[in-house]
Amino acid sequence: MTPNETYDALERWDLLPTTEFTWRPFTDTAVYVKTVQQRLVYRLDLENMAVIIFKADPSTELSEHFLPLKTIPLTAEQINDLKHHNNPPVMQ
Repeated sequence: MTPNETYDALERWDLLPTTEFTWRPFTDTAVYVKTVQQRLVYRLDLENMAVIIFKADPSTELSEHFLPLKTIPLTAEQINDLKHHNNPPVMQ
């Protein structure tokens, strides 16, 4: 999975902030999201079928230290969506 695919999935599932934000790749299955108020990492945990959201340490802007904020289990619909979007089409 690529960071763009991770971002697209989070966007389809309405899990990203509703306020204006910027984002950049963090790992293959995680994206860094920055809003005016906070810095977050959204990680798609494929082993446990969940999205884990981490919040940056607010004590410094330069910190890359993130603490777990929330875990959102994927629904059956989201898991099916993930499988559908990550399997290449079968050529006939």
